[in-house]
Amino acid sequence: MGKKIILMIDDVRLNLVTARDVLQDEYVLYEAMSARQGFEILKDVMPDLILLDILMPEMSGYEMIQELKSSRRLRKIPVIFLTAETNPESEVKGFELGAVDFITKPFVASVMKRRIETQIALSAYQHSLEELVEQKVEENDKLQNMLSAGFAELVESRDGITGGHVKNTSIYFEAFVKLLKDVPKYQDEVTEEFIKESVRSAPLHDIGKIGIDDNVLRKQTSLEKGEMEYMKSHSELGGATFHKIRKSFPENEFLKIAENMALYHHERWDGKGYPMGKKELDIPLEARIMSIVDVYDALTSKRPYKEPFSHEKAYAIIAEGRGTQFDPDLVDEFIKASDIMRDCLAHKVELRLSKL
Repeated sequence: MGKKIILMIDDVRLNLVTARDVLQDEYVLYEAMSARQGFEILKDVMPDLILLDILMPEMSGYEMIQELKSSRRLRKIPVIFLTAETNPESEVKGFELGAVDFITKPFVASVMKRRIETQIALSAYQHSLEELVEQKVEENDKLQNMLSAGFAELVESRDGITGGHVKNTSIYFEAFVKLLKDVPKYQDEVTEEFIKESVRSAPLHDIGKIGIDDNVLRKQTSLEKGEMEYMKSHSELGGATFHKIRKSFPENEFLKIAENMALYHHERWDGKGYPMGKKELDIPLEARIMSIVDVYDALTSKRPYKEPFSHEKAYAIIAEGRGTQFDPDLVDEFIKASDIMRDCLAHKVELRLSKL
């Protein structure tokens, strides 16, 4: 087993040197003299523990830990505060913000090493417990995936117009979101957990259509204005469905993402979408992603009122909506994924033809 990794952030070089003398033989030590430098290191390094000075210019340790804890990727890294202050108020504030311990300055080598060893051991133990729990819930995950797919098929069985839409958008969504994981801008949000739960939620984005009357849902011609307004209510119906369940499980990430996707996937970047008129980054990421792949499938699929558009034409239309209908940065990444989406579309067409 390799050495554990520690990131130490302190704006006093002497403190860094002192800690280096104590720790470098047993740990891989990264050093930063500001929160900004620390975040730069965290782009490429995932430490087992962070030693964080409280009093620093530009961004204090308190401010930095708040950003760390708001990041899906970084929030589980244990943080020990380094401080010359020993008053109870500072300790209470630190623990409330998520610190696991305090080390007072000047450092006492034996105390410093023991506190670090303890917190790294506790973190490793917690991770091992999480792995055991994850193994135990694997069967439950399979069950949830089957239920998700089952409800999605139920929606499609009622919708005679857009059959296959739920499955298609789920394929496009999964391919696209997995690409976003490697884009620096999204690495804090598009974690493995986010991918798993959002991919599981994707087939349920139109679940509100279960509540739409067949006369509108299965109509073979274009919808009239009143019918269109009624059809739009499927977003609110879907969101409300998951919102009711979330009252009993408020911390469940799957339910949160599923609610966001069902409720907001027809919102627009410019605020002219429905049902809430949200705009820009107020629209959850999962819904912004779904809105693009949702439109891509609609454009490339046959409807009673139109033939399917080509991949190239669909991409041109989505590009036109950059910064108005769609998140401009996501459109840029979607354009980069053109070849992958073309392959997904070709596979969909092959499957359709094989069934004829």
